[in-house]
Amino acid sequence: MFSARFSDLFCTLHQTTLRRSVRIPISMNLNGGNTTTTSGNSDTNEVCLWRTSELLKGCHTVGSGYACIVLNRPIQVSPPIVKKIWQNAQIRCLIDGGANHWNEFMHMHCEGEKLKLPEYITGDFDSITEETRKLFSAPDIKYQHTPNQNETDFTKALRFLQPQMKSEDIQEVIVFQENTGRLDQIMANINTLFKLQSDLLNIYLLSSACLSWLLLPGKHKIIIPKELVHCQRWCALIPVGSRANSVTTTGLKWNLSKSPMEFGHMVSTSNTYAAQEVCIETDSGLIWSMGLWAQND
Repeated sequence: MFSARFSDLFCTLHQTTLRRSVRIPISMNLNGGNTTTTSGNSDTNEVCLWRTSELLKGCHTVGSGYACIVLNRPIQVSPPIVKKIWQNAQIRCLIDGGANHWNEFMHMHCEGEKLKLPEYITGDFDSITEETRKLFSAPDIKYQHTPNQNETDFTKALRFLQPQMKSEDIQEVIVFQENTGRLDQIMANINTLFKLQSDLLNIYLLSSACLSWLLLPGKHKIIIPKELVHCQRWCALIPVGSRANSVTTTGLKWNLSKSPMEFGHMVSTSNTYAAQEVCIETDSGLIWSMGLWAQND
């Protein structure tokens, strides 16, 4: 039996099915017992358990412990999913041109609905239009100019939000983005994960097709929804940034056993599932990415 600190990742609505992802850090004693931990995945005997899609009768309540960020990309995630994540986030932030895309999303998908306003709009403001500024001119919305050109607006937004998230005990960030278009922006988003992901902050990149996040060095268990196993949806382990000298997996169709991974040699893309539990042990950070919906959803 697991006794652990739960932190909700996201809740999605597709027709009548509710899905949720949670991260549960668990410290495992050498004698096989389990003890709760709040210190991330730094201990060699600790396993991080990730539930990526769990059927529930209910969904998030307001202020359920995560922040929601909209990047400067078209929002192509299913509208019911987007609205539920947005409405129930504890902090909502639009990043520069992301405010334009949020404006477009509301016009297209929220007629007659009243969505909550963002608490923050951040960036160097080279993309947000005057029309969007006028729309989001309520006094409760804080504009934060982040002019430093040595980091992306995404990275700067997270740095700005960190004190507020810490004060509200928020350790999860859900980011609406897309893996299409400019490769440099895709890589910059991944770089932000490597810069700011930590034992106390999990950042999830959610697109219309997949969910991606950074697995820190250590042991991980990812619970895969049955429908994704059944339809053999894709998944990937990618050694971005540095070589992983030893990666071991179970539960994948093509597993690794103490294998090195690095660009120019082994990467695990277009993999799929042999079981509902995927276990990964790595000595270096790896990007985990997975197709999020069954093909017929």
